[in-house]
Amino acid sequence: MNFSKQNKFFQLWLIIGVIAGFSVVLFFSITYLNNNILCDMDCRIQNEASIVLVLMSLFGMFIGSLTYYFISEKYEKKITKIQKDANLTLKFLDKEEKSVMNSILNHKGKITQSKIVKETNLSRVKIFRILKKLEEKEIIKKKPFGMTNIIELEKDLREVLV
Repeated sequence: MNFSKQNKFFQLWLIIGVIAGFSVVLFFSITYLNNNILCDMDCRIQNEASIVLVLMSLFGMFIGSLTYYFISEKYEKKITKIQKDANLTLKFLDKEEKSVMNSILNHKGKITQSKIVKETNLSRVKIFRILKKLEEKEIIKKKPFGMTNIIELEKDLREVLV
């Protein structure tokens, strides 16, 4: 079992434990109040109905928590698959294009062209050509910014890769 599975397993038992603990405390509190402080025999019948309602709501919380747990696990698997697919698409880039893409990704999908030149140690002309290819493939967008350009990942890719 890997770390993520252990963490999920712990979260599941934490949810169960919190709800069970809350139910036990609530049940014994209401029972104590009924027996010792609040009621005679006629009143206890009415309070037992309220106990049933409280326990039913706790059961609903438990079912809701389990549903959330299993849905979030499924969603997490889907996100992991999308990220693997996105990384697979980067394999189709050559070494220098990957270097430029890594530089862009390290800056959360937005970086200046001059900074890419500094980080990758490639010439300005080479960076220009690589960025032009990436722009033609609709991976990035270039926007003028003074004497340089701002390079941004396309919105769809930014959501997946960053």
